Amino acid sequence: MTKSGKTTDDGKPAAPDPAAEGPSPELVEQFRQFEARVDETVRLIAQLKRDKRELEARLEEATQTRTEAARRIDDLIDKIDALL
Repeated sequence: MTKSGKTTDDGKPAAPDPAAEGPSPELVEQFRQFEARVDETVRLIAQLKRDKRELEARLEEATQTRTEAARRIDDLIDKIDALL
């Protein structure tokens, strides 16, 4: 006999019905935890992408500010040199 105790008409053990038993509660819980981890991972990746875009924009702004400051310093040095 099978775990379910069912037999066919000729007395042989019947194949188990997978739909009748379903997954174990432990497997269901593991799957739920896995889904939660995947959802959290997706959320973190999206946050990292937003942070990266923000940092790239700030870096571009800082680069432009640095370039402008260097240009101004060069202008001031030229004016000082002209006075000497």
